[in-house]
Amino acid sequence: MHRLFLSLSVSLFTSVCLYCLPFLAKCRACNASITEDCPTNGRSGNFKQFNCPDGYYNDLATLLLTTNDDAVRNIFSTNTASEFTVTSLLIFFALYCILGLFTFGIAVPSGLFLPIILMGSAYGRLLGMAMGSYTNIDQGLYAVLGAASLMAGSMRMTVSLCVIFLELTNNLLLLPITMIVLLIAKTVGDNFNPSIYEIILELKGLPFLDAHPEPWMRNLTVGELADAKPPVVTLGGVEKVSRIVDVLKNTTHNGFPIVVEGVMLPGCVVARAKELHGLILRAHLVQALKKKWFLPERRRAEDWEVREKFNWVDLAEREGKIEEVAVTCNEMEMYIDLHPLANTNPYRVVESMSVAKAMVLFRQVGLRHLLIVPKYQAAGASLVLGILTRQDLRACNILTAFPHLANS
Repeated sequence: MHRLFLSLSVSLFTSVCLYCLPFLAKCRACNASITEDCPTNGRSGNFKQFNCPDGYYNDLATLLLTTNDDAVRNIFSTNTASEFTVTSLLIFFALYCILGLFTFGIAVPSGLFLPIILMGSAYGRLLGMAMGSYTNIDQGLYAVLGAASLMAGSMRMTVSLCVIFLELTNNLLLLPITMIVLLIAKTVGDNFNPSIYEIILELKGLPFLDAHPEPWMRNLTVGELADAKPPVVTLGGVEKVSRIVDVLKNTTHNGFPIVVEGVMLPGCVVARAKELHGLILRAHLVQALKKKWFLPERRRAEDWEVREKFNWVDLAEREGKIEEVAVTCNEMEMYIDLHPLANTNPYRVVESMSVAKAMVLFRQVGLRHLLIVPKYQAAGASLVLGILTRQDLRACNILTAFPHLANS
């Protein structure tokens, strides 16, 4: 609810600013050579009359009360040295800086691409105005280079940006100077801080894995990483409802290995061989509790019972919480067959594998969980030593648990 309220508040604030700020700009007389297009009726053309008499236009309204594409086209326009004032460009630049900071990251499908182009073109044009008679370069070219520099400095893109600005300007002669500006801006930005997208990932705590593992990850095995984590929680093939409810309420794990008893060991009377059947997700356990898919006795469910109770939509749901499920005391003594709900072929690695290899595998396959199994299975030992998730493979999290690796 708070996300919706924040989005509505930012939307209202944006609308108020876009409408009220043009009143701060003065009306400017139209150039005699473009009298036919200025002023417009307020909906078409390059200029916006906005509360100005006939024959005048509002330059700030021309930038704000139009689409982003038209605003970029207006600032990039050449041979228009007197079309915009310094005050209007400063207000336009400051407004987009503030709105960009507020808008990026809220619950709306918006980005920073066009806002950064508009901010960069505004300060580029301001720089062109500041140069005045010291240069013969057009202010529109300063706007293009300003937008390119801000994009490269904040987003660290080079080749794609060069192609984009070449398409925008449709001028092949600008290619060399645009490339130089992009390389300089990216180099300066790399020496001070990461790109804006990396900063957002860090602020939001999103587990983004780098394309290449750190060199010190080769000196650490996944078994050592599993020892630094809490013990893994396993479930049986047919579990009691009370056991499942207890596990879901007392852990935050998203996946649970299923270990079942296999055939009788040769020459052994008591012990039974254990088998790793698969991995079941927390969401599927919650769905089983919601659907009341309980068995009165400990047994395997038939295939038709599974198809009757679950469909692919139910198994794709990920929003269920154990706090929303109500289970009675009688239901707590019943059983759930987890075999048909489990992923019977989860990815697994032996404990001697290096973290660097595990990270490459995790990233390339797009895994959510990676099981760690022992290299040698001893009698009575656990079949699963641990589970690696994306958070566990982040370099900062590993260094927190193994600080001595930072110097290796």
